[in-house]
Amino acid sequence: MTTALPPDSPESVSAGQKTGISVAEIPREQRVAALLLSRYNLRYLVRLYAAFEGDLLLPIVLGEVAMYNVSGLLPDDPATLAASFCDDPNHIPLRPCNAFSISSSTGIPRETVRRKVSHLIQQGWIDRDARGGLTITPRPWPCASNPSTKTTSPTS
Repeated sequence: MTTALPPDSPESVSAGQKTGISVAEIPREQRVAALLLSRYNLRYLVRLYAAFEGDLLLPIVLGEVAMYNVSGLLPDDPATLAASFCDDPNHIPLRPCNAFSISSSTGIPRETVRRKVSHLIQQGWIDRDARGGLTITPRPWPCASNPSTKTTSPTS
């Protein structure tokens, strides 16, 4: 994680001082793409904020569980990958994870992850198996397949 430099730091840049590349040097297509991606990301964050009642750690933990679960489905051969997916998410072979792996990959303290996982389990977004492994349920699949879809709050 980076921190802001104090204004009197030798590495800081004074107002009006050039800092490398100017906007005119960036191709127009890249500027437009950056603007569109920024707009999309901001609007998506606002939707997540509303859907998870202001707790942005919940979708981060849910997304990390999902990414870990499907990480075993990424063979080098695209045909094998396509064959792994079907219309029924209950038949996708998911690789379970645990709170420690989620904490390690996100930097969120393990106890915080444990609390968020408990909340997501109560709301039906993830399941815990008999050995403690965490997997996503079918509930997030509509959200993942179409992020612009309005979903019910995880606490409803």
